[in-house]
Amino acid sequence: MKKIVSLFAFLPAAFFPFAALVIGLRNQVIFNIQPTILVIVVVFVALLFFLDKRSQKDNTSGLLLFLFFTTGYYLLSSIFNKTEVNTNNIYFAADSWSWLQRMAFEDGWYIGTRAVHPFAHIQFRPIVWLLTSLTGGDRLQANLLLLALAGGACIFLMWKIIKQISGDGTSAVLFASILGLSASHLIFASVIESYIFSTLCLLFFIWLTLNDRSIYLLAVTSVVTLGITVTNIAQQGLVALLAQRNLKRVTLLFSLAIVGSVALNVGSRFIYPATEYFFVPKNLTGEQRFAQEITVKRMGLMTENLLIYNVAAPQPFTSIRNEMPRFNFLNSSIHEYFLFGWLALTMWIALLGLAIFYFFKNIRQIADQKHLAPAMLACLLFNFLLHIGYGTEPFLYSADWTYALILFAAISLGELVKRQWFSPVLFVFTTVLFINNLWFIYLLARKASEFLI
Repeated sequence: MKKIVSLFAFLPAAFFPFAALVIGLRNQVIFNIQPTILVIVVVFVALLFFLDKRSQKDNTSGLLLFLFFTTGYYLLSSIFNKTEVNTNNIYFAADSWSWLQRMAFEDGWYIGTRAVHPFAHIQFRPIVWLLTSLTGGDRLQANLLLLALAGGACIFLMWKIIKQISGDGTSAVLFASILGLSASHLIFASVIESYIFSTLCLLFFIWLTLNDRSIYLLAVTSVVTLGITVTNIAQQGLVALLAQRNLKRVTLLFSLAIVGSVALNVGSRFIYPATEYFFVPKNLTGEQRFAQEITVKRMGLMTENLLIYNVAAPQPFTSIRNEMPRFNFLNSSIHEYFLFGWLALTMWIALLGLAIFYFFKNIRQIADQKHLAPAMLACLLFNFLLHIGYGTEPFLYSADWTYALILFAAISLGELVKRQWFSPVLFVFTTVLFINNLWFIYLLARKASEFLI
């Protein structure tokens, strides 16, 4: 049975770009596909060309996942992002139009960012500018391509990390597909924002840590992470501390990262005067306007977004404000699942419950490489504590923790990989998740098409 599943493990990922294309064709008034899609194939072929034969063989499955998800995300991004319409706050409070301006617009250098995103301009704008050489000067398409490539790279890294830890190619493909098909990644690898880039940095840091790479490369990754969102460097600190358990090395690593970040922040302000210094405390006081009262209701909503909605999406709550739709998950969203959605929800809760059980069952026998499981649990706890009192819409930040949740589940369930029933169950869940979450995306596109004309 396991051999049969291994043959079909790629199916949900392979069908994803076709499903995304169907959603676009069903909503042609907002579907703006360009020949840029061919660039993705060129990038993929070039990637294969520059790899040696051994690397090609070792990474074939991951590269296929990269191709499927990059293509699918690009197609979805061609539905949800517009230059002529202010799409801020439509998709779960994402500032998608503002980030499009910052990353891609010719005059976007003067659009300020808050101190929690201290040098985003200097990171994103040069890359988008370079990609315009592949998109015929079209800055929107260059931005969408960058977004999709980052989303696809996240899936490749997740596959690589799980494959290295478990040694099982089938489960690595399926867990990476679960991340790629999660509600969080379908949104934030398709709607212009900064969160998918944070996820990419967090996963890359984990891969570097697993492979004991240079402390300087780790520090550079942390600098890039801090530049996108200041708080995410704390997750890398937890990974470094719990996975390597070398306080001296961790102290040196993050000393280098902070010094490098301050220097780059100063340089960014020189080039882009709208930049704020993250190391000046008063610049961070403006974040208080996003503070939320910590109540049982808020804790419940945060728990649902931390563990459930980010993976298996219910039907979103839709409202109309300023003649534009607004999509959100509210406390009552747990009741808003379709028939196949209830199956996805039930299976996910069961898998997560098993992961928690096996984690605590084997907590004393955790192998060196599996110190990542406690680190992922610590990252989840960090995000919970941070966001029970910060952020109007918890789902907005879900890309910052969805990777940790799925990686925690993959590691904790590692001993089930050899069981004959596990791979079929994981495949069925991935397929059901695909159906549920693509329907969720279709509902968003259908409603958005009534307004984004």
